[in-house]
Amino acid sequence: MDTRYDLKPLFVEWLQEEFDSFGPRQEKIASVYFKALESLKVYEQLVTEPSQLLKVKGIGNSIKNKLTNRLKKHCDELNIPYPEVELPPSTSTTKTRIRTLDVSGLDESGTVKKKKRKYVPRKRSGAFAILLAMLELGSPSTGLTKEEIITVAAKYCDSSFLPNPSTREFHSAWSSIKVLIDHSLVLEQGRPRRYIITEEGVTLAETLKDTVNVSFPVDCIYNRKKQDENAVSDEQEVSANLSELMRQDRVGSVSMGATLTTAERSIASAITTPDLHASETITSSSPKRTLPRTLDRPRSQMDGVVRARWNGTSYEVWEPENYDIRLFVDHREVRSKADRDFFVSSLCARNVCSEGKVLALGDMVWVARNKETGKHCVLNFLLERKRLDDLSLSIKDNRFMEQKHRLKKTGCKHIFYLVEETSGLEIGGMEDAIRTSIWMTTIYNSFHIKRTKNVTDTVDWLTSMTDSIKKYYNNKCLLVLKPLDVCSQEDYGNMLNNFRDQFERDGSRLECCHSYESFQEVLGKTDMMTVKELYIRALMLTRGVSLEKALAIQSKYPTLYEFLVAYSKCKSEEEGRTMVYSALSEQPGSQKIGKALSETLWNTFGKK
Repeated sequence: MDTRYDLKPLFVEWLQEEFDSFGPRQEKIASVYFKALESLKVYEQLVTEPSQLLKVKGIGNSIKNKLTNRLKKHCDELNIPYPEVELPPSTSTTKTRIRTLDVSGLDESGTVKKKKRKYVPRKRSGAFAILLAMLELGSPSTGLTKEEIITVAAKYCDSSFLPNPSTREFHSAWSSIKVLIDHSLVLEQGRPRRYIITEEGVTLAETLKDTVNVSFPVDCIYNRKKQDENAVSDEQEVSANLSELMRQDRVGSVSMGATLTTAERSIASAITTPDLHASETITSSSPKRTLPRTLDRPRSQMDGVVRARWNGTSYEVWEPENYDIRLFVDHREVRSKADRDFFVSSLCARNVCSEGKVLALGDMVWVARNKETGKHCVLNFLLERKRLDDLSLSIKDNRFMEQKHRLKKTGCKHIFYLVEETSGLEIGGMEDAIRTSIWMTTIYNSFHIKRTKNVTDTVDWLTSMTDSIKKYYNNKCLLVLKPLDVCSQEDYGNMLNNFRDQFERDGSRLECCHSYESFQEVLGKTDMMTVKELYIRALMLTRGVSLEKALAIQSKYPTLYEFLVAYSKCKSEEEGRTMVYSALSEQPGSQKIGKALSETLWNTFGKK
């Protein structure tokens, strides 16, 4: 083939074939090839070899390499020479270096593979703060909880670790934990979730610490570990020097005082002094060793916490003098949009230790805080607050039943339903329904009902209630469950009941309760729910389906799949509208499904 032959018609033909091969879902890449094709058609110069394609607008290395491969295949099929690049004549003896393309660095399409950059978090970002916090906390083998990490990480980050829906900030700095897990810098395990930093994560965290000149507290776990490692290293070095010295001394090759440091000479004197007692003599094979400060005594004695295991589950015992009591208020529980911190500020003004938190369940919960470790556990007192108008709406849309069901699953012994009967609220003729619901909540659910006139009356009652709870726990020891892996909320409830049966006997001062981390993780609205529970919740989203009715439907159709299959087998729409009504016609009154509700279920789950 003549090297001056214009290859443009061939390249245009092949580009057209490539463009025609793209399907409707490949619009983006098709548009790239279309622009390259149009540019090549109007290109005025000769194209005698593939490298000239890079001069055409819209053609890059990827398209050029693909056309080059087509040209080589075309030349092989016709048994003609491949067009070589003609180098311009040179009058000098300067050597021309031609860079060869490393085939191993190409992907299947012939383009150069991009090198994957090593992930490094931005300074004072969420990932940056999490890595430094886990490094400072020493990354124990059992892992760290979310609460433990963000307590330390907050000072290393410019963003908040708590979402704030009121300002439409639904994501927080904690979302960066997913990036660290994806890059294998942090491992996630167990339920409640615990996080472990990997060796790569430790290396990156130490690099960030040194690069940004971050200083950890002197008494933090990371610094104590470093001191202990240095101490052991120094002892090993001294021991090695002594062994070498005594070996040389036995053959008379060197005198003892010639090579020893001051610290080593003091130990060597104990070896060579003849008038020491035998019990004070230290041999080279077993030098005296001082234990690090953190290993002098068991940890349970250091912070006043007894740690043990029973039936495969870890737990801690807190003595009454080792904890104090405070009130956590859900930060979404507000007086008004303009006064979001009313409850926390009002309670603090009355000398009630309170904090705004994002609670997984309930509006207010009393917790105990360990004075030494700073960890929290949830006491057996939980409160759900409702204004009268909100209560009437929750009864209408079935949220009231669903909330009571979830509150019952906490296992808390004392659950309060506080109703604010503020005057002037519209309840839409729901007086009888409200009275019936409150009565059933007291009798059947064993909840405590408290009625207040307004928010000020609510704060006064919370203050007196907190004082009563403090007196109740004045002489009680807390047994705090610390499970590492829980399968479901039901399993956790059974675990709590087993502990109570074992430890809360007559005359016992012990009271079993959740750790705050377990309460948040296990008892969330959707976390740790079984398929059955999610199915019942889906049924209860239909207006008019109470918990009793949902359980009746579930007993007839055990899974959502079977429920949908039953609808699909209906021969007519009329049969589908009455299917549930007919199937549950013999159920007792509270579990019966009327024709209207049966039609609503058909419209929701069965109608196509």
